[in-house]
Amino acid sequence: MEIIFENVSLSFPDKTIFSSLNINLSPGKIIQVVGENGSGKSTFLNLAAHLIRPTSGKVMAFCGKKELNGEAYRKKIAMLSPNMQLYDNLTAKENLKFFSKLRGESLDCNEIAKLWERVGLREENVRHKYAGKLSTGMSQRVKFAVFLAAKADVWILDEPSANLDDKGRSMIIKETKKATQNGALALWATNDERERNAADEIIDLSNIDRVS
Repeated sequence: MEIIFENVSLSFPDKTIFSSLNINLSPGKIIQVVGENGSGKSTFLNLAAHLIRPTSGKVMAFCGKKELNGEAYRKKIAMLSPNMQLYDNLTAKENLKFFSKLRGESLDCNEIAKLWERVGLREENVRHKYAGKLSTGMSQRVKFAVFLAAKADVWILDEPSANLDDKGRSMIIKETKKATQNGALALWATNDERERNAADEIIDLSNIDRVS
């Protein structure tokens, strides 16, 4: 999957976020989006995910030479952001199965066990704990398991290691590197220094020209 920003501008009545933005996001790379607070990191990711539309210009997604839009594109992407919430009255396992069903997928016991292993949730009691009772770090690991279950070609990650310890941060980096080595495009917004060092390419939104 390749994502192309072509002359993209995004404006609100009192502010211009981007003006004439031209960027190609190529598969097989970790592309990190950095910038000062308010520079538009999350907005950039939302544009890439087709969650918002630019004021002018185009954000295009291609699989080979075929352009994908709508449902065809949504099936190719997975997004992890601070806005993602688990259902407090469902267990960690029930949340994982529920969100997978929303994507039209059904996970068997073996697939679920592998996902828990990948995100470091080995304790059986944690998997059966209600999400509302999980620590913020454990909750983030469950969210990442939901993310991994999508088996997406495009990874869109907004502050993915928030609330995680060093082992959790290393796990995020390891899984993202593995995905890009298998051809995925990983786009993440973070100012974490270790994640920045793991990136193949960096887009610094603080240095992008914008109209005041």
